[in-house]
Amino acid sequence: VLGSRDLIRRKLAEIRAQHPDGDVQLVSPPMIACLRMTRRLVGVFSLSAQHVHTWFDDAVGLTGDWRHPGPVYAIPWRSLCGVVSRNLLAVGRCMSADTTVWDVTRAIPPCAVTGTAAGVGAALAAEQSDVDLRTLPIPELQSRLTAQGTLLDPALVRSLP
Repeated sequence: VLGSRDLIRRKLAEIRAQHPDGDVQLVSPPMIACLRMTRRLVGVFSLSAQHVHTWFDDAVGLTGDWRHPGPVYAIPWRSLCGVVSRNLLAVGRCMSADTTVWDVTRAIPPCAVTGTAAGVGAALAAEQSDVDLRTLPIPELQSRLTAQGTLLDPALVRSLP
């Protein structure tokens, strides 16, 4: 938080230097730190930009890249699963993704897709006793997800010519 305040002061001084005749004032400083990238899971598998247009057998959803038209990512179940805790799932911007694709996963559509997958996966695990989320029957999970409207088609991930 203190670093943010210092950054605001430096930026304000910079703007005042650019407009010496103006009356540059700070109207409403942020009350809390506004951080886009925070902690995220280091999971069994980390999604990366190199996985664009790659289909995964354990895919639980698809997302586009809101920053660029064209790229599509399949989101594998293992990128939501924790390594140490067998019943830990992380979704959206907290899922296991490296910095090259993290910005894609923080947007609302992939948050909704991964949240749905985690909820359906947790419900499936609850139906079975003492199940490790990392070993859920993926075909059954995918079947439940597609029954709810999740798009899971390898053809949708392929790159267009």
